[in-house]
Parts: sequence; structure tokens; C-alpha cells
Amino acid sequence: MIETPRKKTLRKHERLYEKTALDMVFQKGNVINNAPIKLLWVIDKRKSEVPVKVAFSVPKRLFKKAVTRNLLKRRMREAYRKNKILKVEADTTYALMFIYSARKINLYPEIESKIVLTLQHFKTATGAE
Repeated sequence: MIETPRKKTLRKHERLYEKTALDMVFQKGNVINNAPIKLLWVIDKRKSEVPVKVAFSVPKRLFKKAVTRNLLKRRMREAYRKNKILKVEADTTYALMFIYSARKINLYPEIESKIVLTLQHFKTATGAE
């Protein structure tokens, strides 16, 4: 019997959208900075069905048009979806926030390489796989 690989998806329950969780990430989060991507992360004490919850942000003061912000968020989401963290320590939930900090619009390959590099730094900092 041949086992098919799992789809690499990013579903609603993997997203970080609760206001309390977002506030916690901004107030108590650890920082990993690989320009133009900045990662804020924190261990979430609340129980969740997924080990890692993630959110993406592009500041309005850097990009005034919503079209541009949405484009950059789509590129970051896709890069994360293709390279996301699959395993972490048992009974540990992480809340991640990726923030785009450059003043120019980077192409997808550059964004993906920075997301991968940032995730590798995160994995070494936490011991995740």
C-alpha cells in the first residue's frame, strides 16, 4: 500500500486571529529578524488542536494601498504554507506573527527564501522539526 503525502494547506484552525492571542504575541513575543521578514513568536498556554498558529501582517504606514498589502500577505502565506513546521514538542502550542518590514515590493522567491531562513532560526530557537 502506497502512502500519499499530506497536502500542505493552511486552514482556518491554523490561523492566529483571536485578539487576545495577537495582543499576547505583540506584548510578550520573542523576535527573529531576517529583513524584510520579522517573526514574533510566543508559547501559547491555551490548548489547541494544531501545534502552530500563524498570522501575517504588512504595515499600512509602509504600503498605503490595500492591494499591495494583500499581495505581500499572499506571498508570505504561500511561502509559509509550502515550508511550514510540521512537528513541535508535545503539549506545546506556538503563536507566530510574520511582519513584512521592507519599503519595496519583493518578488516571491526572495520572500520565500527569507521565510525559510526565519523558520530555520525559529526551529533552532525552539527545538521544533
